[in-house]
Amino acid sequence: MMECGRPFVSVIIPVLNGERTISECLVSLLRMGFPAEEREIIVVDNGSTDRTAEIVKRYAVRYLWEGRRGAASARNRGIEASKGEILAFTNADCVATTGWLTELIRDFDEDGIGAVEGKIVAYPPVTPAERYRAMTRSSSYQERHASPLSPYVSTANVAFRREVFDRIGLFDPRLEGALDNDFTWRFLQETDRKLRYNPRAIVFLRHRRTGSDFFRQFMKYGRGLAMLRAKYPERLSWGWQQELRAWAAVAQFGLAAAEAAVRYGIKGGKVMDAYSPYFGFLRKLAVRVGFLRGMLAGGLR
Repeated sequence: MMECGRPFVSVIIPVLNGERTISECLVSLLRMGFPAEEREIIVVDNGSTDRTAEIVKRYAVRYLWEGRRGAASARNRGIEASKGEILAFTNADCVATTGWLTELIRDFDEDGIGAVEGKIVAYPPVTPAERYRAMTRSSSYQERHASPLSPYVSTANVAFRREVFDRIGLFDPRLEGALDNDFTWRFLQETDRKLRYNPRAIVFLRHRRTGSDFFRQFMKYGRGLAMLRAKYPERLSWGWQQELRAWAAVAQFGLAAAEAAVRYGIKGGKVMDAYSPYFGFLRKLAVRVGFLRGMLAGGLR
């Protein structure tokens, strides 16, 4: 503990080819209203081939390399190298508000609290893909907790006591696209600590800019669902009937997207009136393709 009684905090950021966003992320973290002597910022490079390393080394942060691919492996490398009592996580495509870390660790003054998650707000969108994600608020606390997979936190904005990792282990590197769900479930099942939400601890998240990146991201989520199902078969029962219904929903979304495109072509209107159904269809399709690939690959390995 520091003399002021506040615990030392390690902020851990995994990054892979993040030259477009990492600088703004680090500038926001270094400008926080939080004493530098009470925190460390650790950036874990997960095998970047662009200018990420060069950019990161310009800033007063710790730079680490992790060659094993995957956000879980990168975060685990940061955890193992860190020295904080509190471990805070965000992403290289996030921008933290000035009071983010102060607010995120505030509730740890209460002994029973083991984790605190903050509020994720969409970075001002420009492209249709970004606008869709901002409109659907799919990274928000409210949307995540309305999910059938709830409760789970997002590692774009969360902090844990170090003792949590000592008790339940690190992130599972086998889980692609579902490590947040798995770790939250383990935290709630294997500890007696509480999870708290602080909406004043805010980060802005940059969503994927293009349709292809959007599709790849949701394919990853679908693959993660297959892996999660393999690890928790009793909690996530899923058979061929459910899969057929899910594909029927994909077809319905596809038809709605086609109708919206025709309607827009004939009558005009707001461009997002056409794009929103399209991205809704793309999202459903990507998750199903990713899930199918994950199942064919044997789920969890």
